[in-house]
Amino acid sequence: MATTKHVEDASLKVTEYIDNLPDWSNKICKRLRKIILKSDPKIIEDWKWGPNYYLEGMICGFGAFQKHVSLAFFQGTFLKDKRKILQINPGNLHNRHLKFRDVKEINEDILLEYLIEAIDNNKKGKILVQAKDKTVIIAADTKLAFKSAGILNYFESLAYSHKKEYNMWIEDAKKEETRKSRIEKAIAKLASKEMMHDKYKK
Repeated sequence: MATTKHVEDASLKVTEYIDNLPDWSNKICKRLRKIILKSDPKIIEDWKWGPNYYLEGMICGFGAFQKHVSLAFFQGTFLKDKRKILQINPGNLHNRHLKFRDVKEINEDILLEYLIEAIDNNKKGKILVQAKDKTVIIAADTKLAFKSAGILNYFESLAYSHKKEYNMWIEDAKKEETRKSRIEKAIAKLASKEMMHDKYKK
């Protein structure tokens, strides 16, 4: 079995990422980081598209958006979710996530409960294998907007993970005006060749 490679200066990258966030999301991310690291002494802080945590498999990661911080459980499909608090990620069969808009929304006991279960699942080998087909299908309106802006070819040249991240961000919008705004912001980012995790997600 191949040895999993981790980013050597991951903790420094995570610290820098959090330090560059606005005060409200900075507080949330610091709190999440502290609780995640508390969940198991052997947990590894890594950097993959952003703050990422590993123990016998990827466990979770968090990222700051304009109005919320998202905590994703990468094998969340296996979590029992007794409290019915997890949300499904559009276009992703195995991820589940939580959204926080204020640090006061974080319940340490509940979060530790979910983290420990996720770690136990990894140790038991409950890992959903990624599909070999890594095609990202974007909606017709998004494709048309990207094409009109002249950035469709660049978008399609991106790595699967980056295309998926952009697509999920757009499709996660709850309102039509939010969706249109995100498409416009995605176009601006792509035109500048920025990735979604650069600085903080808007």
